[in-house]
Amino acid sequence: MISRDTIMVYVVSAIVFLSIVVYLYYRNIYSFWRKMGVFNIEPEFFFGNAKDRVLFRKSFHEFHRDIYFKFKGHRYAGFYVGRRASLVILDPEIIKCIMIKDFNHFTDRQTMRLRTSKYITEMLINLKGSKWKKMRSQLTPSFTSGKLRTMEHLIDICCNNMSDFLNDNIKSGNCKVFFLHFINNFITFTMFILFSENGFKPYELEMKDFFGKFTLDVIATCAFGVESNSLTDVTGGFASRVSKFATLSITKRLSLYIIILFLPGLARFVPLSFFNMKVIYFLANVIKEAKSYRMSTGQKRNDFLQLLLDSESNPDNKNENKQNEDSLTEPQIVAQSVLFLIAGFETSSTLLTFTCYELAINQEIQIKLREEICSILDRYNGKCTYEAMQEMTFLDMVLGETLRMHPPVAQLERVCTQDYMIPDSNLILQKGTAVQIPVIGLHYDPEYYPDPYKFDPNRFSAEEKASRHHYVYLPFGTGPRNCIGLRFALMSTKRGMVHLLKNFSIELSNRTTVPYIYSKHSMFLKAQNGIWLSFNKLNTS
Repeated sequence: MISRDTIMVYVVSAIVFLSIVVYLYYRNIYSFWRKMGVFNIEPEFFFGNAKDRVLFRKSFHEFHRDIYFKFKGHRYAGFYVGRRASLVILDPEIIKCIMIKDFNHFTDRQTMRLRTSKYITEMLINLKGSKWKKMRSQLTPSFTSGKLRTMEHLIDICCNNMSDFLNDNIKSGNCKVFFLHFINNFITFTMFILFSENGFKPYELEMKDFFGKFTLDVIATCAFGVESNSLTDVTGGFASRVSKFATLSITKRLSLYIIILFLPGLARFVPLSFFNMKVIYFLANVIKEAKSYRMSTGQKRNDFLQLLLDSESNPDNKNENKQNEDSLTEPQIVAQSVLFLIAGFETSSTLLTFTCYELAINQEIQIKLREEICSILDRYNGKCTYEAMQEMTFLDMVLGETLRMHPPVAQLERVCTQDYMIPDSNLILQKGTAVQIPVIGLHYDPEYYPDPYKFDPNRFSAEEKASRHHYVYLPFGTGPRNCIGLRFALMSTKRGMVHLLKNFSIELSNRTTVPYIYSKHSMFLKAQNGIWLSFNKLNTS
């Protein structure tokens, strides 16, 4: 019979042996970039270079901004997320090659092959190669200039609902605003003290929640023909549920990180997702109900959902030769619809939120923008026409600067699909290697944007843009895999801002945090305590 001491010796020996094997394994992995002759920061065991992010010490945006400046001075640098090696690209010329010139070598995004619903795996952002190309070509007709112009009146209905909501909640009375400036520890602060002739205060709102509801109404109306007024729904309803699409429990979040960092080979066997699947299935049911209603009533609309339905395959057709090779299945239709809802909701609401945040801080810019809007609307009899919007160049500049300082995504990823030699170097990337483009770092690089923490819309004048490298501004990506809904997002955002600024002033409130603190638990751009601002009616008499 084996003694207890002997068993302990075997156990300890096995642990030591396994520890040595694991150590040597990681040591070999972490020598990858050094062997390739690529500059890199010494990785930490298990975490690679991502420890601060994995342990939630930094937000996603702060982490990638700091990584950029650690690598500044190099055209590219090696990086490790757990045991996965990727190449961080800092040189705008190389970025141009990857995203445009040599796109055929980088057609795919980095994705995790988790065992999850087809509503996730069939989303455009998760498709690769020919499947992505085919789906992209089918969706693109939804976002032409002609299609977008047919949606203008629908967006204006949502904008009017937003204005009515604010009018109903702001007490009457002319607000007087006094500005007090003081300096403390070399930092200039602006305090807004508001008085009303009738003693009423402006209406205070959390911006991401407010604009999330507005944006969702726009998408529901324009893309799916579903009339919605989430702002008047006291329960939060539809918008409240959709806003939780990325909310995961701590257990699921940790499980995802463990799989990504240490066990990526097991991803395909693990029933996990980066999305809150309750929200995904809820949205899937909404889409199916809208589809069923149109099928039963014969109703057709000139919108995103109809484009997908017109491409749907007929499951009752037994003759496969008669099936259109471009036809879509129901899971594909639902997947693109859910993606459009989620991506549009997140991107547009974030842009509106931080535009108002910057305008509340920079009142002189808000006044200048309002003067442009009102002046142009006067020439068009107060109507927010397509032509009027095209003339609002300062509005474009303000939105451009907001997207520079507050990009919805911190970095872009692509995967090398063919062996590729980095231009003007001897470095050959092997097929399957991931590359990262640190958008937030480029946007805050003083080499391209002097005094980068200052909100300055003049950076986006025609002259300034022409003098700057095109590939140091990437809020929506660029090239064939850029954000497909970019034009729709900007159109709805611009019309929303016009309706707000012509009727209301945007001001800081007692709950506004300046500067705001990034949320460390979100991959998207979010403020830890929200963005609280106040709206007040303008005296138009």
